[in-house]
Amino acid sequence: MSHNDSQPTDVSNTNASAADHYVLGDGELGVSIARRLRASGHAVVIIDETVDPPDVPTVAASPTDFGALREAGVADAAVVVVATPSDRRNLLLAQSIRVRFEEPRLVVLVNTPDRVDLFADAGHDVVCATDAVSTAVAERV
Repeated sequence: MSHNDSQPTDVSNTNASAADHYVLGDGELGVSIARRLRASGHAVVIIDETVDPPDVPTVAASPTDFGALREAGVADAAVVVVATPSDRRNLLLAQSIRVRFEEPRLVVLVNTPDRVDLFADAGHDVVCATDAVSTAVAERV
């Protein structure tokens, strides 16, 4: 995982200065989260190196590139959603954002239910993907 603050980033597809919500990573899940936030009236930017949806402003950078996060405006964010496929990466990103920026509200995806308390004890709002998906499936059955 890179922590290089000087890597070039492509912020040309964004109006990041107008964003108050940022979604970090995880391809299509990040895009879906961003679309739902936009539909709820939030100004949102995705920071991801693998997606570039035409309908959501995107910064083409790694969520671990803190220079790109700073340039995109994360320091002034109201909410940052950390949603990569890795619990370890999500916790590290959330903790790093908390230390480096003026503590926006952090909503962090957790995949393994046994780790929810660990993330919550670290002071993050937690969404357990396994619980959310299993609840949605059970409700449809």
